[in-house]
Amino acid sequence: MKGYESICILHPDLTEEEVKGTIERYSELIAANGGEVIKSEHWGQRKLAYAVQGHSRGHYIYLLYSGGAETISELERNLRILDQNIRYMTVKVDDVEEAAKAKPQLLEDPTLSVQEG
Repeated sequence: MKGYESICILHPDLTEEEVKGTIERYSELIAANGGEVIKSEHWGQRKLAYAVQGHSRGHYIYLLYSGGAETISELERNLRILDQNIRYMTVKVDDVEEAAKAKPQLLEDPTLSVQEG
């Protein structure tokens, strides 16, 4: 099975319990479709670089998992239709074990950007 990581930005008005319930729901969905969750984290509520669907903040959640094509398609279908999701992104990872050991490198101020030049 291939490894994937998904980062989701959830509605800022959700409580901590609702965010934890959402992570559990996505983990169960991955498992029900032949995948395995390796790591799941709640990165907290952060300021967005720009307004998304009228929101300037959002809860960031991170999922690292392995699975097949049916796992990805069902997860992304659910991410699209649930109103609590503001944005999401799924990428394929080459080395799942290495990704599981890595710590997220989040900027303190996500509105800052690196310019080349």
